[in-house]
Amino acid sequence: MKFSVLKEFAVLLFSSDSVRCCTFRRDSKGVRLKSYAVCAHDGTDPAKAWKQVLRETSYSRVCPLILSGALKGGTFFRCNGVRLAPKAMRNALEFELPRRLLQDTADFELEFVALPGGEGENIPVNVYAFPAMDKERLAAMLTQSIGKADYFVYPLLALRESDGPVYLPEVESDFYFDDGEWHPAADLPPAWLSFWEKEMRGSFLLPDDPEFKLSEWLGCLLCARLAATADVKHTFAGLNVLPRQLRPSRLRNQLRLTALLLVLLFVNFAWGLAGSLSANRREYSSLTAARNRLRTQVMNSQRKLKTAEKELRELTRVIHQSPGERDVIGKLARFSEVLPNNVMVTNLRWTDNSVDLTLRSEAESLNVPEMIRPLKFWKIEQIQQRRRNNDTTNTIMLKLVSSEERK
Repeated sequence: MKFSVLKEFAVLLFSSDSVRCCTFRRDSKGVRLKSYAVCAHDGTDPAKAWKQVLRETSYSRVCPLILSGALKGGTFFRCNGVRLAPKAMRNALEFELPRRLLQDTADFELEFVALPGGEGENIPVNVYAFPAMDKERLAAMLTQSIGKADYFVYPLLALRESDGPVYLPEVESDFYFDDGEWHPAADLPPAWLSFWEKEMRGSFLLPDDPEFKLSEWLGCLLCARLAATADVKHTFAGLNVLPRQLRPSRLRNQLRLTALLLVLLFVNFAWGLAGSLSANRREYSSLTAARNRLRTQVMNSQRKLKTAEKELRELTRVIHQSPGERDVIGKLARFSEVLPNNVMVTNLRWTDNSVDLTLRSEAESLNVPEMIRPLKFWKIEQIQQRRRNNDTTNTIMLKLVSSEERK
């Protein structure tokens, strides 16, 4: 299973006092902390807290789950080794255990992460060794609570060589880890958390909630950083310490079901194909004839439709045509009443929007606006008066518009 291509995964971190769970989802912006929850242990039922945090974070069994925490007799250290296949590297690290542990290592198991960088025999390797008995206790707790998990990862296995000091009181309350060694917690630098604030907010999309304190969730975020960037073939192969019966077999079951469905689909397709070849040929002939008939009907219908559309356009044009002036004679009569005797209309053009007039008069001064004022239904839009040289006649070009349209 390759976590770097998964859209969603969860990390559950347990300690002696509480259980924390975080779910992460990958989107176009990066890996987002979708939900998180913490629950204190119930003295009567320790598995109750495991169930509660998974329920509060809406965990689904189809989502890969990483268990994290410190086992009672576990020991974490960093050593140098040779980059080998996971199985060979595990065997090589077993020879390192007697140097690191002050007890019999016959019943110890280990998990490891080979870090990038280094050459030859100087490959840095994070190693966590624990008694096999502790794994049985972990399996019992897992069976009583959530049933199955994909991996068990000690939080500090996700550390890189470039990381700063890290202090996780839920896994080791008296010491912090820095530069490949353990140091007393009393010597922890005051600004150690600023490095992790920058690192984790650069790796994840974390909530801006002031109640979210990164120091309390650093263990979950370390495991999530490993899950979001690690290559399963070379890294997570060293973390397969859970028994096979405790790891979900969702992928194996899906492959079996997919193979069965493919076989059934192929049989069904072959059966249907053999029985329908001749029928399809007859059906094709009848459909071809029907298509030709429908094509002819469509062409006829299109011609009729074009004719109908043309008639509709003509009818629409006639319906929307303006009826024109309804009281032409009455308005001309009113205009004639206000027209002086010494003024003659030589030209008149009446449209839907205006009336253009050409007047001739021998009067030297003719007040046309005053003359038109009694006509309430017209207003002067444009007026021009012109008198030619050596001519006693005054020519007036007048344009009237409806007073109702100008309101």
